[in-house]
Amino acid sequence: MATSRMSIPAPDDLPPEEEELVEEEQEEEQELPPGEPQTFTDKLVAKTPWWGMSIGIHVVMALFMAYLIAAGKARPDEEAVVVAAPRKPRPIPEMEKPKDLQQNKPLDMKKAVEDPVFKKNAEESDHNETADEEEFQKAKGDSLDFVSDKPFKGKGTYDTIGGGGGGGGRYGGRLGGKRNLVARGGGGDATEDAVLAALKWLSRHQNGDGSWSVVDHTKNCGKVNPQKYPGQCGGSPGHGDFDTGVTGLSLLAFLGAGYSHLSKDTYDGICFGDVVRKGLQWMMSHQDPEGCIGPRTAQKYAYNHHICALAISEAYGLTGSNLFKDQAQKSVDFTVASQNPSKAWRYSYKSGDNDSSVTGWAVMVLKSAELSGLTFPRTSYDGARAWFDEVTDEAYGRVGYIHKGTGKVFVVGMNEHFSHHEALSAIAVMSRIFMDRTKADPRITNGCDLLLKDLPQWKDVEIDYYYWYYASLALFQYDGPSGPKWKAWNEKMKDALVKNQNMGSAGCKHGSWDPIDRWSGEGGRVYGTAINALTLEVYYRYANVFGVK
Repeated sequence: MATSRMSIPAPDDLPPEEEELVEEEQEEEQELPPGEPQTFTDKLVAKTPWWGMSIGIHVVMALFMAYLIAAGKARPDEEAVVVAAPRKPRPIPEMEKPKDLQQNKPLDMKKAVEDPVFKKNAEESDHNETADEEEFQKAKGDSLDFVSDKPFKGKGTYDTIGGGGGGGGRYGGRLGGKRNLVARGGGGDATEDAVLAALKWLSRHQNGDGSWSVVDHTKNCGKVNPQKYPGQCGGSPGHGDFDTGVTGLSLLAFLGAGYSHLSKDTYDGICFGDVVRKGLQWMMSHQDPEGCIGPRTAQKYAYNHHICALAISEAYGLTGSNLFKDQAQKSVDFTVASQNPSKAWRYSYKSGDNDSSVTGWAVMVLKSAELSGLTFPRTSYDGARAWFDEVTDEAYGRVGYIHKGTGKVFVVGMNEHFSHHEALSAIAVMSRIFMDRTKADPRITNGCDLLLKDLPQWKDVEIDYYYWYYASLALFQYDGPSGPKWKAWNEKMKDALVKNQNMGSAGCKHGSWDPIDRWSGEGGRVYGTAINALTLEVYYRYANVFGVK
């Protein structure tokens, strides 16, 4: 019976040890069963030494890998960035302390009792009280008679930010003439009613210690006016690691509307001044000696800190209260110290990597410090500029997340099914305008054009509160309050938010927005309600940098 065999050639001059190896391999050969006549390929394989086939296979694999790499570089806009799942936090390095940074001292409660930030300064009422003659017949926040217990000597808001109409002095747009600013910007009674309803929902769901909770805020359902607001808000997605962040975001919503710790305005038996006061107390009690607000064991704790630093900086700038001036300055100091050398920021202190989202919040902290008369080195702006320059596609104004050309950013199992939006491009536009006060940069104009190609829609996978917030800030600064770009955006933004807020017979959910957007899986209902209120405050929260009349 004829058989086909594969043999290993054995040269005559092999050394003894290699001759033994060849003999062993030949002994292990197996007879092949008879089959079909061999093809040309079969004969070629049979006659090709094993080392030749190995070389050929490796060459083919190398060529294939080179093709994949080249193809990936050729289509950078199609690359998606997956945000990693929570992981064990890195060890916390020792912070490089500024010379004037001292360890937090315990609060002087004797002084605290004398300072309005700790006074229980309002009588409960079942009706809306205002002494400031606000045109909407509702309180706008602080009456100018109660702005500060200690006169503030810093620059006024509009002087610092670069000009603008409406109101005077620090954060004047929030404290006086809001009706005119809202009307000029394209808002109206409906947007202001939505803001007030959101703030009332937030006030009803504040924890007793002054904080807000992503998941456990439902424990506060039914505690305030259960007859008027019956039922439960329902379970909300989200992660408790962001409790610090939503506390800062909620305070920003009150501050953005002009309510400070000194406000006497009372709704549903809750004084908004007390809400802000308790929130500030909680943040100060959770600030470590180096200035970081919130635990550094939390996932992405830099988000939490920057949002709270922005809130406490605005609270100081709005009132000039010396009780929390030092804490505000220390929070800014920590933001500055956590910046990567000559670059930007990411999830932790000097992490070594950068991203455009966290950097946007850090720039806002610096801008607020500038408005409030706090100090920081201007080189921090230089690093932010360098980062945005590095990740911006100059031809289109599109900005990447962790490098130029990144595509959709998502967390597996949470939001990969949502559509991509240009939130990062909006952040860069806003940051460049706040830092440089110019429209001449084509990357700003191109970035605005990108935003106008993606207007807000209340439609399943298109809902993105985070994108709407930053795009509203960017476009209002670009040509608000009456420019064509802002008008085109504003109409769609109002339509999406005002019409879809829980109102009427929504019970305890009245005033909130459902946690159904792209990032509610992390921040839940508290995040959605606070950030949407801030979006609707865009008409007066910051004056237009270019002084548009």
